[in-house]
Amino acid sequence: MDKKISLSTILVRIAQPFLLLGGLLTYTLGLGIVHFLGDPIDWADAILGSTLILFILLAKNFLSAFFTAPEPLPSPSLAREIKGEAPDFVELKEVQHNLLLEIGLVALAAGAGVTYALLVNKAINLPEALALGLAVLLAFLAAVPPFRLERRGYGELIEVLLVCNLFPAIAFLFHEPSINTLLGMLTFPLLFVFLAMQIALSLEYFAYGVKHETGTMVVLMGWQHAMTWHNLSILLAFLLLGAFVVLRLSWILVWPIFLALPLGIFQIVQMQHIANGGRPQWWLLRLNAISTFTLMAYLTALTLWLH
Repeated sequence: MDKKISLSTILVRIAQPFLLLGGLLTYTLGLGIVHFLGDPIDWADAILGSTLILFILLAKNFLSAFFTAPEPLPSPSLAREIKGEAPDFVELKEVQHNLLLEIGLVALAAGAGVTYALLVNKAINLPEALALGLAVLLAFLAAVPPFRLERRGYGELIEVLLVCNLFPAIAFLFHEPSINTLLGMLTFPLLFVFLAMQIALSLEYFAYGVKHETGTMVVLMGWQHAMTWHNLSILLAFLLLGAFVVLRLSWILVWPIFLALPLGIFQIVQMQHIANGGRPQWWLLRLNAISTFTLMAYLTALTLWLH
């Protein structure tokens, strides 16, 4: 008999803690670029901004769960995979339906309150307002009918844009009047690694997605094309870094990021093993995919803060 999961545990898993931590990590990366350029950081505005991006993600996740219920929500668990058990889901039918909506709306309201505080502090310029508006719009389009882009194969892409591009830009624009090319050079390679991670995490649920028409990117592309894009995305990320060094990016900033390359190569080897018909080790693939993105983002942010 399966152990009954508490309501608090279900809500935490709906919130997607890793996605929240990933958003905070890339937001810190954006602040690191400000620090690297030698400009002072307003920590009050920076902390308010980090709180705001968390509310945006929470609103997206809980509104998505509200419109997905009562269908189960795919929710990978390393512990269950190590034991050789079946893919894990969050059973949304065990949660009061209106509670999901209420949490999502509270997150939106809290985000509006934080935005008002930032306006009072005069921390939001026009580029910042555009970046914040785009982040909220993408979260809304991903989760809320009639759009529900996450059901049309664009959910992963929206999360990639939010975490890897918009959140660092939001952190940066709180302190700068316009976008710096350094921001793009450091975040676009990260975008492709995050995309590869999303494919790796979704692949195990391919059969479920086809049966229930969940509309994930892997289902839309087909598993063969998704595997190819996974491998190309990792290679492209590090090739972009090399190309940016040739252009103008300082090698001092780039070489520590290449320490994540062995994990990326191992991730490609794992994916190719599955493509060739080998037995998948899903928990190892998931652990490696998360580690590759986390290490790359951490090394990028750390290097900026140390220089």
